[in-house]
Amino acid sequence: MNFKRSFALISTATLLAFSCSVVHADSARQSKIKELDSQRSELAKKNGVTGYLADGRWYSLVEAENKVDSLKKQVEALKVPYIEKNTIKVSPAYAKALKDNFDYSKSEKERDQAEEILKSESAKLVLQKNNFVTVASDEIEVYDVDKLPKDVVIELNYFALDMINQVRRQMGTPEVTLAQSSIDFASKLSAKVKEANRGVWDWHYVKGINEVAREYGLPTSGKEQEEKENGYQYYENSAGSFSVSKQSTRAELKRAIYDAILRFLYDGDEFLHANSISGLNWGEPSKAEYFGFSMNLLKDGTEMSFITVSDGQLSKSTKKNFSTKTPANTTESNRKLTLEKKEKELESEKSKLEKLQFSYKEYEKISKEIDKLNEEEEKEKEIIRKEKQDKKNSATTKPSQSTQKQDKPKTNASSSKQGSSTVSKNGWLKENGSWYFYNAGKRLTNTWQGSYYLKSDGRMAESEWIYDNSYKAWYYLKSNGIYVRDSWQGSYYLKSNGKMADKEWIYDNYYQSWFYLKEGGAYVNHQWLKIDGVWYYFKSGGYMVSNAWQGSYYLKSSGAMAVNEWIYDSYWGGWYYLKSDGSYARNEIVQGKYRVDYSGKWI
Repeated sequence: MNFKRSFALISTATLLAFSCSVVHADSARQSKIKELDSQRSELAKKNGVTGYLADGRWYSLVEAENKVDSLKKQVEALKVPYIEKNTIKVSPAYAKALKDNFDYSKSEKERDQAEEILKSESAKLVLQKNNFVTVASDEIEVYDVDKLPKDVVIELNYFALDMINQVRRQMGTPEVTLAQSSIDFASKLSAKVKEANRGVWDWHYVKGINEVAREYGLPTSGKEQEEKENGYQYYENSAGSFSVSKQSTRAELKRAIYDAILRFLYDGDEFLHANSISGLNWGEPSKAEYFGFSMNLLKDGTEMSFITVSDGQLSKSTKKNFSTKTPANTTESNRKLTLEKKEKELESEKSKLEKLQFSYKEYEKISKEIDKLNEEEEKEKEIIRKEKQDKKNSATTKPSQSTQKQDKPKTNASSSKQGSSTVSKNGWLKENGSWYFYNAGKRLTNTWQGSYYLKSDGRMAESEWIYDNSYKAWYYLKSNGIYVRDSWQGSYYLKSNGKMADKEWIYDNYYQSWFYLKEGGAYVNHQWLKIDGVWYYFKSGGYMVSNAWQGSYYLKSSGAMAVNEWIYDSYWGGWYYLKSDGSYARNEIVQGKYRVDYSGKWI
């Protein structure tokens, strides 16, 4: 008995010593974790980190990577020689009908028949608007339409020139020549139109056209026409656009020009613009015409002015200040300048990215060290917990009757024949580096033991995914064997019950955002997704967009795309109507009585 008492005292002392060492180790570890966490926070702060992705990466790092990738693509696109791929087709039937319609030597019946053919052909040919080809290098730079650089204006003039001359070659009429003074004419007229606060729905600004014409000593339609509501003039074909915003790319501006020329030709309601732009000129084409183009933003849209001055009109000029000189084509030189700019920008962004990547590696290193310390703490706690469980299991195991009666084994023959009794394994046991749980000597398999999972061979699952058929769910077991809860594991989310989220919404308080986990568990990333009949948009990192525009669509506070409803945007200070397809209404009457302007705002 004295021996047993001494052993108990030694065991108690050993446990107390072990507990004290754990406490001291835990305290030192927590201090180290706190120190490392402070270093990590300071590193993130120095690098301007404001947010994190679901996998823990810095949002600023991903943005920097995306920016470098985008710039690389832009540089590659700019190195490709520019080739204009857009075409405008004129059918032989349309060309003949247009000539017949403006041939007054023909009978009225013949001309009416020609007009019907024009309408029929126009309905088919206008569909070319869907064939516009965007050149990648035209999508890189964004310009203020009110302050277009001179070289960009010239490039747009060359694009318009090409489209118009394609039409004229098919019509068999003389091609137009790009002239500096015609470009200036168009530019001066645009300024006057803007100064007069006119809109795209207004008639030609005859007064402004005549004023500019007089600067060059060119013939005008006279004061009387200037005062009429729909007076005539000699020089302009004008078109309005509601698709061009203040900040636009060359691709968007060229698209507007392309659409305008198609409308001139294939409007279907009138063909006076087609007569002019095609060079038909009532069946008497001019020997030479000098072309210029300009565009600018008005109060309700974008106005485009196409100016042509004929050799006949020039011959009547009272001044000698109209230059027919053609400016050099800037299309390729514009790309070279942009290429130089983007290459410098790419080098700068690469340098920034390298610094971020270096800092992030340090951040990861610190994070791994913190994780390691946390795991050590978990393991120590788990060892103590398992030892307590083993003691509890041993205490509740009922000894055999023979063991109770005997202090030591008998040495007689009958005792040796019976053999020694075996003690059943119970509780957690570590064998060959893996943990197992025994119940009455039998390993538990394919089941849970508290927060741990025993696989088909009985081994405790560690650092791996398991699928539990009973619960019809995936779980992730950490390196210490405990299942993950309320946390991300890569692109997947484990809920409070440990089950992997699947085809459902989750709100992450840390990221202050909703996420949607698709079938299979991965979060929706950088895409539109229709969920239960409603469209949602998710940014890079899986964050659901709300109270914001995504292109022409608006995502409400719930994240749902607005359809068939009005929304008020406090940033833009206006009401907008979202149609059945989700896009906002522009320059139209909504619900039979509300007018929205070119920007979509209710006026």
